[in-house]
Amino acid sequence: MALGTRWGECVGKTVWFNKGHSVRNALVAIRMADAGRIRLIASHPFADAAALTAADVALVEPWIEADDVAGGYRDWCLDVCRTHAVDLFLAGEQREMLAPFAADFAAVGTRLALAASPATLDIIDDKHAFTRAAAGFGLPVAQTYCVTEATGFAAAVAALRADGHGLCVKPARGVFGAGFWRLDDSQTLFDRLMTGGGHTLPVSVFAAALAEPAPVPLLVMEYLPGDETSVDVLADHGRVLLAVARTKRRVAQHLSVDGPAIELAARTVAAFGLHGLVNVQMIADRDDRQTLLEVNPRMSGGCHYALFAGANLPWWHVALELGLVDPGDLPVPVGGAVVAAIPDAVRIDGAAHPTFAGLTGRSGAMKTVD
Repeated sequence: MALGTRWGECVGKTVWFNKGHSVRNALVAIRMADAGRIRLIASHPFADAAALTAADVALVEPWIEADDVAGGYRDWCLDVCRTHAVDLFLAGEQREMLAPFAADFAAVGTRLALAASPATLDIIDDKHAFTRAAAGFGLPVAQTYCVTEATGFAAAVAALRADGHGLCVKPARGVFGAGFWRLDDSQTLFDRLMTGGGHTLPVSVFAAALAEPAPVPLLVMEYLPGDETSVDVLADHGRVLLAVARTKRRVAQHLSVDGPAIELAARTVAAFGLHGLVNVQMIADRDDRQTLLEVNPRMSGGCHYALFAGANLPWWHVALELGLVDPGDLPVPVGGAVVAAIPDAVRIDGAAHPTFAGLTGRSGAMKTVD
């Protein structure tokens, strides 16, 4: 059934995004499609977060205490859902912690959108467990060793070098590439200190850092030299409904809707039974073959780039979760666009600049908020 026949059903629906990646862009994209019929809530621990300027209701999240993440924040979220009659909760951060309580949210009338079961989400969050699981499904992955101390690190380095691989290392859990280093003895530590930029260290420096056992598991991996591709996928319990790939070359991203990257993303989504709006990351090896890196079981920070392929992914995700559309209503994306990010500015102190008088609103960068 086409959206037009159920357009009135979205009136009065409430959708909530907590702190996450690119939430403001997602809210703007949804507003482009729903013409204001859905009430959008955004929350963030900081009252001056830009995402709050694009929402109909802006909430400040409580600080999460390390020893109470399974209680206080969950209860606060349930109270928000109850108080604001939230129909759909799209959790960005803390989704793994909230996932086991989906039934509690359902009891207050809220659908908690989850990409997979709590057990699968935990596997995905642990990059070593994910790599082993992906390899078990026959998906192409990098040669990887998990280490916590200097002896294991030295053995992993020796094994990778024996197979002719370059080296890199990253923590088993983390986001934004934090902790990723390429290991290359052709550059000294002094080179790195003086040149800035880049994430390259001599092997000896990283080995010295492991003189005492690492507080977290580390992955020592073969370094893959090709272009990185990020595939944003709208999925229905393991089946790809809509997918747009973004291949990163220098500062631009090249959009495609078919080819090896889309195929590997589809195999990954099927293997892990993924659902909703997710992101599959991969990189080409030295023979230009796609190799799976990881899955983000959430909306990616760059999923709004797919607008240039004719796919408003945040909107279609919300519409599907709310039952406003059927999979057959989804558009057919078109590849070929080359996209680059540009800085944006949003005034958040409630005062409108006279030059932009009358231009405030949900969809523009000039919106102000009290």
